[in-house]
Amino acid sequence: AADVILAAWNAGEAALRLIKPGNKNSQITAAIEKIAKEYGVNPVEGVLSHQMKRFVIDASKVIMNKTTVDQKVDEVTFEPNEVYHIDIVMTSGEGKTKELGDERTTVYKRAVDQNYNLKMKASRQLLSQVNTNFPALPFSLRAVGDEKVGRLGVVECVKHDLLHAYPVLFDKPGEVVARFAYTVLLMAAGALKLPCPQVVRVKSEKQIQDAELKALVFSAVKKGGKKKKKASKGKAKEGEEKQIQDAELKALVFSAVKKGGKKKKKASKGKAKEGEGMEDDEEEGGDAGETSKASADAMDTS
Repeated sequence: AADVILAAWNAGEAALRLIKPGNKNSQITAAIEKIAKEYGVNPVEGVLSHQMKRFVIDASKVIMNKTTVDQKVDEVTFEPNEVYHIDIVMTSGEGKTKELGDERTTVYKRAVDQNYNLKMKASRQLLSQVNTNFPALPFSLRAVGDEKVGRLGVVECVKHDLLHAYPVLFDKPGEVVARFAYTVLLMAAGALKLPCPQVVRVKSEKQIQDAELKALVFSAVKKGGKKKKKASKGKAKEGEEKQIQDAELKALVFSAVKKGGKKKKKASKGKAKEGEGMEDDEEEGGDAGETSKASADAMDTS
């Protein structure tokens, strides 16, 4: 079991390092087959890794898990800003799987290019729900409102190719099958792997002996995304350490800012109080003058 698991894991790591702009899909298929041979296992036939687009999970560009005589794909070149779903499946058996009659699938996908006038009411009801809720992506019959109606109507839909089934595949009894899958974005700077399990804690007596293949699997992944400009940050720090040397300009920059608004005239209030005191004195002085004048008039009369 450890050989199968490590073969699938390391094949996925090799694919992650090879899927970059300029490389071809045949390079990844060859690496998968080489790693499987190193561990004494086989890639499963019929497994495909597809390019993905918006609302399309199986676009035209394809990566084969294993080359066969019956199944062939066109050789394509990877380009920037593409998205791929990498699917690696290894087995301790011969690599040929088959469906079992008593195990029916419950996962389907709408064939958007097919149309047909269904006869059964349950089939029409199922197709209507699929067109409304799952027009492009896979779904399970459990997600349909009435599962009984779904199981009854799916037979006619599949018969007339309105739905594609995702079959349950089996290897021979006693064989071990391991699968690893992830989504990767092809950025200009490198491949960006979306979150998934990062470590496989399994040990095997077998190891990759091919030096070139070993260097590829254990090499660092060049991650995509924008690079941080360390040099510009260093320049910014140097700029922060410099200071203004011109004395006049420095005094201007660091001088206190004269705030706007009306100031409270404390001194004027004090002056006003003093003025009020002076007016009181003048009033008292005026009263005294009038008293002296009245006394002088009285003396003249006498």
